Amino acid sequence: TRALAAVTTGERVLRETVLPGAVFTRVAASHLRVGTFQYFAAQGDTEGTRKLADYAIGRHYPTAARAKHPYLALLDGVIARQAQLVAQWMLLGFIHGVMNTDNTSISGETIDYGPCAFLEAYDPAKVFSSIDQYGRYAYGNQPTAMHWNLARLAEALLPVLEQEMGDAEAALAAAKESLTAFGPQFEAARIAGL
Repeated sequence: TRALAAVTTGERVLRETVLPGAVFTRVAASHLRVGTFQYFAAQGDTEGTRKLADYAIGRHYPTAARAKHPYLALLDGVIARQAQLVAQWMLLGFIHGVMNTDNTSISGETIDYGPCAFLEAYDPAKVFSSIDQYGRYAYGNQPTAMHWNLARLAEALLPVLEQEMGDAEAALAAAKESLTAFGPQFEAARIAGL
C-alpha cells in the first residue's frame, strides 16, 4: 500500500510512552482483511459473509465469479496472492511486525505494517514489534503465520462454502485442500525470486 497523508491530531496518545497523536492514511485496492470476514463469521452472519465474499470477488477476483465454486475460488485466489506476497517479503528481508488476521489484506497487498523493519543481517528469529515477545511474527515465522491467517479465512468462509457445495464435509475437505497449496506456492515464488 502507499502512503497518502500523515496528519497530527494535537492529542497525546499513550503507547509504551506518551507520544504525539496522528492519523496515517494509506491507499490500497481495498481495506478488506481476513479479520473482516472473521467479524461476520463470529456474528453467525452467513448472509453478511456471502455479501462480503461477493464484493471481494467482484473487486479483487472477478474470474472467481465464473468458477464452479466461486467462494472456493476466492479462497484459492487469496492463498495464491498471499504466498507470492510473503515470498517477496522474505526475499527483501522484510519483517511485517504484527501480521495478525486484521493486518492481512485479502487483495494480496502489504497493509497495516506499522512496526516493520528490514533485516540488516540474516536472522530468522528477528522480530521488530515490541508486542511480539515470543517471535510469532519473526522474520522466519512469516510463512507459518500467514498460513495460520489463511486458515482463519477458510474457517470464516466455511458456511458459504457449505451452502455452495451442499455438504459440510465436502466444504471442509475443499478448504483444507486449498490451504495445502500455500506451502508449495510460497516455495515456488521464493525459489523463482532467488
